[in-house]
Amino acid sequence: DPLFIVSSEKDHAQANLQATLVRNKLRKVPRFRTMFSNLIHYPRYSLNWDKSDPVPPFISREWKGYEEQRKEALRQLAASDPSFQMPKEVYEDPEVTGKNRYKYFERPFFPFCKQIPFTIAYSPFRAEPYTFPPASTKYPPIPSKCAVGTQTDYRDSEVQTDPYSPEYVVCQDSVPELLTLATLTWGRGLPAGQAEVEMIERAREKRTWEATLPLLTDTTQYEKRRRMMSAMERKEWAFREQEIQKLQDIRLEVLKQLLKKREENQNEVNMKNLNAQWSKLQEAKEAKVAKIQRAHVSEKEEWRK
Repeated sequence: DPLFIVSSEKDHAQANLQATLVRNKLRKVPRFRTMFSNLIHYPRYSLNWDKSDPVPPFISREWKGYEEQRKEALRQLAASDPSFQMPKEVYEDPEVTGKNRYKYFERPFFPFCKQIPFTIAYSPFRAEPYTFPPASTKYPPIPSKCAVGTQTDYRDSEVQTDPYSPEYVVCQDSVPELLTLATLTWGRGLPAGQAEVEMIERAREKRTWEATLPLLTDTTQYEKRRRMMSAMERKEWAFREQEIQKLQDIRLEVLKQLLKKREENQNEVNMKNLNAQWSKLQEAKEAKVAKIQRAHVSEKEEWRK
């Protein structure tokens, strides 16, 4: 077609200008005080520019002809000059495995199956028995059952509350340290934090101290044993007092924050009440001033008559 014409930069600028100056973006915003006024100097509404844009902000409004002209010039230069190397076009990552993964999936299409008339009957299909190949010894056989531990390792869902703990056997004349932590369970001490680590360290110190105590059968060391136990008891009570003091400090801090928040809320409510009262008095004042002005104007007109 010799009369084929495409839009140019001038047409693009003209379309942008028309879209900017369109009157549909002007919104009539009524004025509350002069909503029912018919006077010119007291308009009922004002025209405001609507800031909402139907075009998303990520869409470029620039003319795309420059980029096409640049690519065409580079193609002509590459065709005329063999030494010229075309720059490689860098395409944006489609993110197939990321946020754009849903774009590469589609619901399967099931064609409509026509119903077979009752007058048509097909011959029955008889499948030949399948012959299994001989078992190969290259790969180990897959067990038909799974243990509880295997199910826990390969479970995908999160319906299980506590992790699986395998059975154990304790050697004779041995007390593993791990068994002393049997009271710690998942969600109640596990995963271990700073408090749990400090508790474990105190338990180790206490076991070391118990190993240094004199035997009960030794009557000569009875007084020493009593003094050591008394000192340990005082130490335990001092530690408990420190823990109680820490809890009291935390509760006191929480109480201070709650009181501060309540005071801020009360101040905010008082400020709102004061603002509402001030607005009410201001409206009453303006109403009185307007009434006085109207009376003054009416008296002035009567005097002129």
